[in-house]
Amino acid sequence: MKPSFDPSAIDFGMFALFLEARRIHRGKTAGRVAREAGVPIDAVTRAARGRNPGEDEFHALAEWIGEDPSIYFKRENAA
Repeated sequence: MKPSFDPSAIDFGMFALFLEARRIHRGKTAGRVAREAGVPIDAVTRAARGRNPGEDEFHALAEWIGEDPSIYFKRENAA
């Protein structure tokens, strides 16, 4: 079961930093990330720009990064 998705509670800027760092470290293009994560390339580019890629895409990209999605919650919303 996926954690609940509240876009206002997510720090998409931090998510973008993790996504880009992992992408570069692994030597992947945005297209390759999209294929590996099973999401459209525009979701990857939105996420890389610090924008909301969509609920399913957020979870798929967080899984691709290899981190629990809860680490991207804004501090005031962290448990």
